[in-house]
Amino acid sequence: MIQMPGWTGEKRAWRTSNLLSEPRTISLLMELVHLPMVHAPERLRDVYNEVCRTCGYENFLRIQGGARIERRDAEGDGFSQLSFNGDRIQLVEDHTGTSVEQFGRRATAVLQAAMPRLGIPIILVQQNTVRVTANTNSFRSAGEYLARSVFKFSPGDFETLGRPVGLFGFRLSAPSTAEAPQSCSVRVECYVRDPRALYIENIGTFKMPIQLSGIELVETNLRMTAEFLIDKVLPFLSGLDRKDDE
Repeated sequence: MIQMPGWTGEKRAWRTSNLLSEPRTISLLMELVHLPMVHAPERLRDVYNEVCRTCGYENFLRIQGGARIERRDAEGDGFSQLSFNGDRIQLVEDHTGTSVEQFGRRATAVLQAAMPRLGIPIILVQQNTVRVTANTNSFRSAGEYLARSVFKFSPGDFETLGRPVGLFGFRLSAPSTAEAPQSCSVRVECYVRDPRALYIENIGTFKMPIQLSGIELVETNLRMTAEFLIDKVLPFLSGLDRKDDE
């Protein structure tokens, strides 16, 4: 059993029988929408002092309508970012190696500090984005996988275009149901940093209001977004990771 880096403390297993390679988490985003309000600078400073102590942020920058708090990787291009705007709170972990579980705990700590200090009574909408990369095993590149296996193009299909073309991917939309309260928007593309890899993204949108007393729902919603990608989308893509003659 291979363990997926950047997933959760339970380290959900990725079966070696699946054809796509073990996925790697590259980016996590969370957007929490609340009623519009004007944030007082001194209250933003109070939040900054608290989240720097509990979550490890370092820099405080005033932006239009709020503030941005961040930490950048001194040895790479990764960064953590927390933004307070007039109607939402945004958290980003990009190429930091942070797991879904760690990201969820950080979001909870931020909300426990911010909501009472800023006077935010309720979160109206939560939107999570989970981005991973994975390599195909039956094709030389992600582009070849998309062209030959997903779209069933042959080399001659592109001749009328008169020049080489690249394939960048497709989108899937999964609306909410009675059993699954979130809507999901999935994007599958060639990863620009590595032509061998697929870039796979799921955006989960939850429209159930969240109060501070039930703030643990934020972590549950994040986990559900990641689980749809890992447990549903990746097996679907793995089922296409084989050539017609295999």
